[in-house]
Amino acid sequence: MKKILVPTDFSELAFYACDVAVQLARKVDAWVYLLHVDNSKGNEQQAQEKLEELKSHPVFKGVNVTVLYKKDKLEGSILSEAQNHEVDLIVMGSHGKGAKKGLVGSNTARVVRLSNFPVLVIKSEEQEFTSKNIVFASNFYGEVDQVFPKIKDIAYAAEANIHLLKVITPKNFENTAQSIKRIKQFAEEHRVENYTVNTYNHETKEQGILQFADSVNADLIALVTHGRKGLSQMLLGSLAENVANRSEIPVLSIKLPEKKPSDAILLSAATIEELFKSTNYNLKD
Repeated sequence: MKKILVPTDFSELAFYACDVAVQLARKVDAWVYLLHVDNSKGNEQQAQEKLEELKSHPVFKGVNVTVLYKKDKLEGSILSEAQNHEVDLIVMGSHGKGAKKGLVGSNTARVVRLSNFPVLVIKSEEQEFTSKNIVFASNFYGEVDQVFPKIKDIAYAAEANIHLLKVITPKNFENTAQSIKRIKQFAEEHRVENYTVNTYNHETKEQGILQFADSVNADLIALVTHGRKGLSQMLLGSLAENVANRSEIPVLSIKLPEKKPSDAILLSAATIEELFKSTNYNLKD
C-alpha cells in the first residue's frame, strides 16, 4: 500500500479519517492525498487556504502529503481522483444511522458501492487504529476469490486474527456442516493463517454480521460489494454500505470486479429469482 486518498469537508469526523490515514501511512510508508471537493458557491480561495492549513496540522508531521482541490460533484470527484492517482485505499468518515450531510451518510455509501478501490469507513476517533481482530463476512464462493488476497495482505501486515464468517438467514438457509466445510476449503485454498471458522444465524445478514463482530470484540469488519446499479441496486441494495452505515467500528469494503459487458448483461434466472425473493413477490402469482 503506497497511496492513500482521504477526502475532507473539514468536519471533525473527516479529521478522524485523516488521522487514521496518517497512522496507516506511517506504518507502510505511504503517500497521503488530502482531497477537498467544493460543490458549493463559496469562496474558492478561502477553501484552498483552509486545505493548506489542514495540511500543516501536526497530525501530518513526517508524512508525505499532496493536497487536491476540486470544484465539482462530491462522490464523482473522489472516484476520479482515486483513479487519476491510482491509490491503494480510500479512507472516509461516516456517521451511522443515515446521516446525509457532507462526507457522511449517503455520499460515503455511494463511494463504498461504486469505488473500484478499497474503502475504509471510519465511524469515530481512533487514537490508535488497529486491525488485529478482523471479521471477514462472505458466502465464500467463486468471485470472492478475486479480492480476498487484498484483505489477507492487510490482515498479515497487522498480524491479525481473521474470523471467517457466514451468516445464515431463513431466506438463504444452508446446512451448518456444509457451510463450515466450504469456509475451511476457502481458508485452505488461500493458505490463511490465524483464523477461525464461524456461522451465525440471524434474520438478516447485516444484523448477523454486526452482532457477531460485537461478540468477538472485532476492531474491523471486511466485506466485498458487488457495486450494484439500477434495478438490482434498488431491489437488493448493498450489504457493504448498509453495514458501513450502521457499524460502530471501521468497515473495509472491496468491490468485486465488474462482469463484462457490465451494462448490457442479461439477468440470469437465479438472479431474477433472488430479486423477486427480496421483494416477497411470488413468481407463481
